[in-house]
Amino acid sequence: MLNFTILFAVLYFLLYKPVKKFMDDREAEYKKDSEEAKGKLKMAEDALNGLDAKLSEKEKEAEKKRAELLSDAQEQYNKKIADAESDAKRILDDAREQADAIRKKAVAQSSDDISKLAIASVKKTVLSADEAFDAFLEAVEKDAGDEY
Repeated sequence: MLNFTILFAVLYFLLYKPVKKFMDDREAEYKKDSEEAKGKLKMAEDALNGLDAKLSEKEKEAEKKRAELLSDAQEQYNKKIADAESDAKRILDDAREQADAIRKKAVAQSSDDISKLAIASVKKTVLSADEAFDAFLEAVEKDAGDEY
């Protein structure tokens, strides 16, 4: 047992410091790796936050651009509608003017036709009255001639 104790003491003095140094170095290396990993994780989180901020900014810009495009499209739509309504009003006004001109022409032509018919009727009536008067005079002359 004494030999064992001596062996143990010799091994302790010879191996304790190198084993302890090895274990301390290994622990330091793990701590260093852990710190590096934490630093890289922090950098990755910062990069992710930066990218999230940029993404949010780009989404806002895209929404603003979309709103501008919708506004422009609405303005163009309103302009097209106003132009179409203006064209429709102009077409209706032109059609009304043409219809009014046709109506005036028809009224004028009808007036002329009515005037011609009235004149022809009066002529017929006057001629027929002249013929009747002439027939009456002939009858009176005949009756008067028969009496004398």
